[in-house]
Amino acid sequence: MRRIRAAALAVAAAGIAVLGFGSPAAAADGKQLATDAVGPGAGQDWHCTYGSANAVGCFAPYGEWFRIADSWADGYPVVIEWRFFDDEVSPVGAIVREGTIWNTAGQAAGWRYVNKSFPENQPGITLKQVTFRACSGNYPANAIYDATCSEWITVGT
Repeated sequence: MRRIRAAALAVAAAGIAVLGFGSPAAAADGKQLATDAVGPGAGQDWHCTYGSANAVGCFAPYGEWFRIADSWADGYPVVIEWRFFDDEVSPVGAIVREGTIWNTAGQAAGWRYVNKSFPENQPGITLKQVTFRACSGNYPANAIYDATCSEWITVGT
């Protein structure tokens, strides 16, 4: 009986250790609040959304930075909805990681930044892409108002 209990405890401890050492980037997927008013230094190549009167979202592949600004003082928070594709993990184009980045600071606050970590694209070998759009929504409910969204933008990492 003691051996069974010791074996069960060892298996449980190993499971907790595995959970405790998950990828920090993956742990940051899902819903995030952009609170940083300072982003990367100058010289970033930003790819930005268009087509939404409510929000502007941008992605810089070098360093994997997102930034979002509220472009209309209507009282609604704004959000970047993003998806990461990696043909090395899923060659059929399935979403490998995804999440939302919210800015609840309002229009007067300007840009808010979040730094992510994605594997690098290797031209001719692997294709890794981020697709994103900017919208308004309801932060507490994690609801995105589709009618306010920009076009989807796709950028290689």
